[in-house]
Amino acid sequence: MSTAVPPPENWDAFCQSIQHTWPRSRWSSVGVVIGCSGGADSVALVRALQHLRSLPAANPPTGFLTLAHFNHATRGEESERDELFVRALAAQLGLPFVGRRSECVDARDEESLRKMRLRFLKESAEQSGARYVAVAHSSDDNVETVLHHLLRGTGPRGLAGIRPYRSLGEDTVLIRPLLNVSRDRIRTALRSINQPWCEDSSNASRNYRRNWIRHELMPLIQSKYPDANEAIFRAARTQRDWVQTIESMAENWRTQHVHIGDTVVIRCDTQTDATVIITAMQQLWSTQRWPMQSMSHTHWQQLYQYVSDALAGVCVLPGTVRMESIDGCVVLQRDA
Repeated sequence: MSTAVPPPENWDAFCQSIQHTWPRSRWSSVGVVIGCSGGADSVALVRALQHLRSLPAANPPTGFLTLAHFNHATRGEESERDELFVRALAAQLGLPFVGRRSECVDARDEESLRKMRLRFLKESAEQSGARYVAVAHSSDDNVETVLHHLLRGTGPRGLAGIRPYRSLGEDTVLIRPLLNVSRDRIRTALRSINQPWCEDSSNASRNYRRNWIRHELMPLIQSKYPDANEAIFRAARTQRDWVQTIESMAENWRTQHVHIGDTVVIRCDTQTDATVIITAMQQLWSTQRWPMQSMSHTHWQQLYQYVSDALAGVCVLPGTVRMESIDGCVVLQRDA
């Protein structure tokens, strides 16, 4: 009689680190769409979730895993290779596959590609009834994101790095189970089970800013500060805890000071710290679906000065949001 071969130690430890971050009990009874590019990180995430789902348990899993691949069609045959690889991986593991090919091959900037991918994953989750969209950002991705934001002059939220999870709508959550795991550890785990992956040649290009940070800036920093990755990761985690505290305070402030009807009416407050009020205003912009990209640091400060009763009058903010101070309140209305 044959016996099951236990998983290699490296692979088992890797899977247990994911189990610690995102326990199976939270997702095994619902649907999970896994964004899989074919690269090492996403392939490791697929294999790990499938492995954890197959382990014996008192309550057998009732949910499902689906592999989702977005083909940007920007790398010719290499893009086609990646899609075929992910299709084959799904078939090998007996998992459903859903794919989409970009119809906008001219969009090559990082932000446009990211938005197209995320829209596809969100729609895939909604169509399949999945609760989670799982993506494979690693701790190295987080460090590079913090540096990218820092060099752009970001605020506290940007310095907090990539969020472990966030809402994609009323019923869908984006989750990043590998955010505490390094790229090196991910690749070591895959090699321990002889699992291949696809290398994306565009990752070597210095044309993308994040690649420049990865291939040039980080090695330079590490030549002087060998533990820089871990130090930046710890700093981002501390910053994230601080940001969560401020966001909680901002939510409470909105409950007490903001009324949303035909217009948004904000009761002026001369006592609360600017950081809390500005965070509350950014939350308001998000819930109202007002455009935020054009809102600069100067605009948020101007908004704070109106709400803190330091400025009066009428002005128009980006996105045609009209702001007016009236009798100890600030009234906001977006023109149609």
